[in-house]
Amino acid sequence: MLVKAVNDFFREVKCKRDARKYHKISSLYNVNGYRRIYLVHVRKTGGTSINNMFLGISGGAARLYNRLTKKSSHCILAKGKIYVGWNSDLINRGDYFYAFSHAPWHKLDLPVGTFSFTCFRDPVNRIISHYNMLFNYIKNRIDHPCMEIEREWFGESFEYFLDNIPKEHLCRQLYMFSEKFNIDEAVENVFSLSHYFFTERFAEGIDELNCKTGLNLMPIHIRKATVKSNVSPQNISLLKEKLKKEYIFLEYIRKL
Repeated sequence: MLVKAVNDFFREVKCKRDARKYHKISSLYNVNGYRRIYLVHVRKTGGTSINNMFLGISGGAARLYNRLTKKSSHCILAKGKIYVGWNSDLINRGDYFYAFSHAPWHKLDLPVGTFSFTCFRDPVNRIISHYNMLFNYIKNRIDHPCMEIEREWFGESFEYFLDNIPKEHLCRQLYMFSEKFNIDEAVENVFSLSHYFFTERFAEGIDELNCKTGLNLMPIHIRKATVKSNVSPQNISLLKEKLKKEYIFLEYIRKL
């Protein structure tokens, strides 16, 4: 008990010291007038590629991403740049150069001066990509953290997957910007972002991102599943019907 108490004490002291250090460093950031950059990372829309592009500013992206996953705080300092992943408390605090998470927009409270952006994708393609990802993990016995919950969605068929994936994951792009799947609310929240684009125009979206931030990111595409399922036309039609509201939402923001 005494050893644990001592270790906890020194861990707390270190955390407070790091917090003061990171606050001082981040206070000097100026990204074309912004203090920090945050990605609303909707799964299977190219977010992993974007994360690696930003991490690549400070060196080997794969190595830094690995450090980020292993650090309990999911916060690292590399070549003067502070990166945060998945930690909503630190993300809301704002002491970073670049951060990302899968947290819905309505569960965050980003500080003023944050350049916020996201990337969208055709809903059917996104869901099939998600299914292929789980298929890949199961077939190749990859112990990804998401499998603790999502393995149960997979089942024996694509129909089983559609019946079991929760609505907030099926219509994730809409849910990320409206907890009640309200299209008007979601559109309004997307318009509060600094930038958004679509994977179908990924390179152009990154070019526009560079213009707005003054950065020089180079588009990359990584982490494609090694296995692909054959989804029948009937299941695609069923999937489109289930994703009808999300298509309407994306059509609004695509036009505007």
